[in-house]
Amino acid sequence: MTGTLRMKRLEAEIEILRSKLHRMVNGNPAHLKDSRVLSVSQKLDLLINEIQREKMKLVK
Repeated sequence: MTGTLRMKRLEAEIEILRSKLHRMVNGNPAHLKDSRVLSVSQKLDLLINEIQREKMKLVK
């Protein structure tokens, strides 16, 4: 997969998870302790790290 296609896929996945996380928390900080929220947050972190690595490759 080319760099730009991969970036677009990652960006789309990040947006989906970000939206899901917002819906799950729904403005209630107590929901941040929910294990399901933690799981989605960790997946989002991994994708953000992955897209950052891809961006670094494009800069080099």
